[in-house]
Amino acid sequence: MKKVSLFLVLVMLATMLSLPAVAEGAYNMPELNTTDPITVTFMTWDDYELTQALADKFMEQHPNITIELVYTTTGDVSATLLNMAAEGALPDVFFWLDLDPLLSNQMMMDITDLVENDEEYVTKLYPSLQNAGYVDGERCFFMPGENLPAVVYLDKGVFDKLNVDLPGQDWTWEDMCELIETMSDPSQGIWGYNFFMGPVTCGPLSLVDNSKGEFGWNGESYDFEVWAECMELQSEYARKGYQAIGGSDEYLAVVPDNLWPGESGHVAIQMDAYWTLNNIYTQAYCLERGVNMVPYNIPAGDGVENAGRFSWVDFISISATCEHPREAYEVAKFLTWGKDGWLARAELYPNILNEAGDPIYRVPGSMPMVADDEVIAAMAAIMPELKTAAGDVYWSDWEGFLANCTNPVTFGGRTIPGFNSFIANYYHGSDFNGYTGIEAAINANAINLWDYVDDLNTTGREYYDQTMQVFFSVYGQP
Repeated sequence: MKKVSLFLVLVMLATMLSLPAVAEGAYNMPELNTTDPITVTFMTWDDYELTQALADKFMEQHPNITIELVYTTTGDVSATLLNMAAEGALPDVFFWLDLDPLLSNQMMMDITDLVENDEEYVTKLYPSLQNAGYVDGERCFFMPGENLPAVVYLDKGVFDKLNVDLPGQDWTWEDMCELIETMSDPSQGIWGYNFFMGPVTCGPLSLVDNSKGEFGWNGESYDFEVWAECMELQSEYARKGYQAIGGSDEYLAVVPDNLWPGESGHVAIQMDAYWTLNNIYTQAYCLERGVNMVPYNIPAGDGVENAGRFSWVDFISISATCEHPREAYEVAKFLTWGKDGWLARAELYPNILNEAGDPIYRVPGSMPMVADDEVIAAMAAIMPELKTAAGDVYWSDWEGFLANCTNPVTFGGRTIPGFNSFIANYYHGSDFNGYTGIEAAINANAINLWDYVDDLNTTGREYYDQTMQVFFSVYGQP
């Protein structure tokens, strides 16, 4: 625990240095209304059983507050919010996926005074999550709602076969790349890696100091030079045969039934998602093939300060029309990122059952968002020991994993104004020497990607500026 505690101290120090200054002991959070009956509506799209259980626990602690859950889907949420806003019927708290529509329609409340007077927000929430909601650098309009980190899985079965030791949980990006290259062994039908979110997505976060968004976004500009390096690396790995490519002749010669590479037992490293552990790697059919995946966080580059770790982070806002923002904030915090809510989750996860009486969550549905020893210990205690098909434990260092599961950074469209328009219209939509989209042109060897780095940096910033003009016209200047 000593290493974990020291790490958390450093995280909290970085947190306090990364936000607008709040004097120690100067937190002036308004008191909750504890007598008048108040209803808070909360819109979400998943984990209904857990969310309801958390809501019930909150209402036990605050008998005058009623939480009404409103359900939507990820596919419908943007249109639903626009319709609700037009009707003046926004939920008090709501999840969302696309930032830009919220910037051009005054749906979000300015919650700066709430977050900056909340000691827990300022001292415990991971730095990248604290900063994300500051759209203009001065005002905060949203908070994290869910954290589903990208995970690099290392197949212990493959490592044992090649007599290679697994790295520590504090490994680096360079360690990962070396393993991808050295673990590839065509003579034994083993590929170095396969990916869901690969180097071109994760690298510009892991390799850029204080990265805040995709493609090395630092709050003011992109860093497409690092993107270019990662694009070249990803292409090189495919060309040299380090990447398992399902359906290829080389792959079918080893895996004739064309199983997904990540569950084939022939891939040393799988860059994937946290939920893959629950959905695949703890399932009997996968273990029976000898696949024993150990989870690691996306590693930071050697010497990179405050590297971002790619994650699927969903955000929540308090609506601009909310009548009880102080109480809505407390509800939102308990149901999403707050310490008390996470300690409640540690109690609830093992005890939420399906109709057959089996736990719904073999593995907790998401990861914590606060740097806190008590939360880490409580969550580590309910995480499953990973076992082989024969029942032998092959890995259980969840405290090590959780201690490195920090500084999550998500898709640009959720935190960078103008990002989605930039990607749709320019990155994927423009003509690049006869090909639509720059990646298509790169894959066809039709362009030199380095010729476009400056244009990408400049155009990305232009889309940001255009979107911020719209935001200021709707929300006003700070």
